Amino acid sequence: MKCLIIYLLLALSFSKEEYFKVISSKDLTSVNAMLKILDAEKEGSDKKAYKGALVMKKAGFQNTPKEKLEIFKQGRIQLENEIGLNSKNTEYRFLRLIIQENAPKILKYQGNISEDVIWIKKHYASLNLEVKNAIISYSKTSIHLNL
Repeated sequence: MKCLIIYLLLALSFSKEEYFKVISSKDLTSVNAMLKILDAEKEGSDKKAYKGALVMKKAGFQNTPKEKLEIFKQGRIQLENEIGLNSKNTEYRFLRLIIQENAPKILKYQGNISEDVIWIKKHYASLNLEVKNAIISYSKTSIHLNL
């Protein structure tokens, strides 16, 4: 089954719908497959932001605390750089919200939850359908984002 998932992900080009399924999953194989898809995409802010969030997700699958922290930091830097360059990008703020709500408290990466929730609610109507669907789906289990 996992081989089929990997094959399907690799055969497809990047899809936000598939991305949000993967970032919500608990499957390292799917995360790695989506990272390969992102690697094949052209360079740009979207690629960097989506990859940064996925790298942070991947950190949770590592064996040692040192590995987890190193990989998490790499992803955080990548995502935060893109948010810094594109502070009005609601999708990037949504990615950060997903990670911050699920990051262990010891990482101290929860500082933007409230502002991101407010931003997402305010700009929700302007998003494309794929991202709206992902937000609706995520809000069903989110502690802070209630739509």
